[in-house]
Amino acid sequence: MVRLIEYRQLTSILAMFLIVQLAGLLIVFYLLAPAEVTIGTTAGGVSGSGGVSVLFYFVYLIAAAVVMYFLFKKYHGPRLFVAIEAIVVASAAFYLFLIVLTALFPDGANYNIAVALVSGVALVAAKNKWPGLRNFTAVIASVGVGLVLGIFFGSPPAGFIYALTFMALVAVYDYVAVFITKHMITLGRESVNRNLAFMVGSYDVEVLPKGYLKAKEASRLSKEFGVVKSGQLKRLMKSGNVPMPSFSALGAGDLAIPLMVAVSAYVSYLSYFFSALLVACSCLGLVFAMYVSKRYRMALPAIPPLFAFASIGLGIYVMLTTPSDWHLYSLAFIEGIVVLAIMWITAVNQYRKGAGQALMQKRTTSSRS
Repeated sequence: MVRLIEYRQLTSILAMFLIVQLAGLLIVFYLLAPAEVTIGTTAGGVSGSGGVSVLFYFVYLIAAAVVMYFLFKKYHGPRLFVAIEAIVVASAAFYLFLIVLTALFPDGANYNIAVALVSGVALVAAKNKWPGLRNFTAVIASVGVGLVLGIFFGSPPAGFIYALTFMALVAVYDYVAVFITKHMITLGRESVNRNLAFMVGSYDVEVLPKGYLKAKEASRLSKEFGVVKSGQLKRLMKSGNVPMPSFSALGAGDLAIPLMVAVSAYVSYLSYFFSALLVACSCLGLVFAMYVSKRYRMALPAIPPLFAFASIGLGIYVMLTTPSDWHLYSLAFIEGIVVLAIMWITAVNQYRKGAGQALMQKRTTSSRS
């Protein structure tokens, strides 16, 4: 029997996703005035080289994923991965703290840099000492990455288009990495097993009557949980119940990229409504991914449905602000619907072939932390 992901795990993931999106937008809305954003992006944004920047970051993302995949396959010690995590988290947190401190204390440049650097290092040290801070650390890092990329890609008027194009490329890569090469499954599983702050996750254990499981599966789970010290769990097991792990996770990139698009929308168009609309659509995209993943028992790439609903959000915004551009919002709607249809059809086909159940089984049994 394959255990489905429970709704409370999905609710926890959705809550962390919302925290990242809302925290990032509040920082941009409250701490950065429109004039400051415009000046900053004009001086250091993508400007005329946006296409090159999009390709550069996309190639960089693929290269980093390939390197991590081979490291997970060939290197099994913890130190290298702890060092990589420290560099990534400290860098992302540094920029987040620096943005906030610069907005609060505009005259303390050197002081702000020093405090931001110390804060980033302290976050890494705290996570290493208390592994339970993984989700908190991943949330902080995701907010930092989303803010920096969103401001960078936000040079008006075309910055938002660059950000959305980057998200489209990542969506294609995510689809290939999960359904074709399947190396993203390995990356996610290893990140969870090593407790790296590259994902947020929710883990729980439930008990089921033995009659709900096959004898072999019940025996395996009873042996695995036989060493648990919980007296209550032992009493439940003695009364004929079997503990069943339930786990759900979401990559830090799935948190940061939608925030990047929402921030770039604000920086490009100075529209609170557009950014909030994109966040609302992103939440719907994540709910769609969760529903399909739960229904068809498989690991589903999150970026494609997130991109699909971001396109729908763009269509809604254009339809409300410039109704005469019917060709533009029609294209955005069609693009989003086509992507969602592709995801649904792929999930159905994978499930019918049995690949979805195999992926879920592998994910469930190897993602305990």
